[in-house]
Amino acid sequence: MRSALRWERTPLLALAVLTLLLAAWAGIVRLGWDWPVLLAALPMSHGPLMVGGFLGTLIGLERAVGVQKSWAYAGPLLTGVGGLLLMVGAPVGWGAALILLGSGVLVLVFAGIIRTVPALYTVAIGLGALLWLVGNGLWLAGWTVPQVVLWWAGFLVMTIAGERLELSRLLRLSTTATRLFGAATALFVAGLLLSLVDYALGVRLAALGMLALAVWLARYDIAWRRL
Repeated sequence: MRSALRWERTPLLALAVLTLLLAAWAGIVRLGWDWPVLLAALPMSHGPLMVGGFLGTLIGLERAVGVQKSWAYAGPLLTGVGGLLLMVGAPVGWGAALILLGSGVLVLVFAGIIRTVPALYTVAIGLGALLWLVGNGLWLAGWTVPQVVLWWAGFLVMTIAGERLELSRLLRLSTTATRLFGAATALFVAGLLLSLVDYALGVRLAALGMLALAVWLARYDIAWRRL
């Protein structure tokens, strides 16, 4: 079983790398550089490709390797193929639907992880996956990329913050520190929810939450001790 799982990783990783290269190319084209477009749908797919096609596939693959469950590989497979459909110019709904399903698999993976390891850092990273799922659902429902990009950012912000929190366990953080982390996270999520009804105010509140998380990391991250 293990050898089979290792074999399955290679094409998924290659697909993630291909998506990264083409998404980066699309970003350069969007910056105004006189580079060939390559694929007509590529420039407008830069954001979804970077978050869903590349990072979503890579993070999903990482978690699938970690839990060693064959079904977990469906997540990065779905997001990878979804990104590929966006690149080749298939209807956006097709790629969005596959990326939504892939993010749903990642949420299920984290539900199992949290049940096994019920810690603040696993909840934080799992929350990031849930935010990504909601953002993808809104995107598939017809919301524009600028309207959902904050939810996608939440996926990355909470993944990074949660992983730094996991490393900071070695410092034996105080109750006050963990509560501050929870408060900053709650502020950020409140901003996302508010953006559904008042986008401008929600973005400002979410920005305060991200700033609070950055301040928390500047104060409590283990990197200070390692330096």
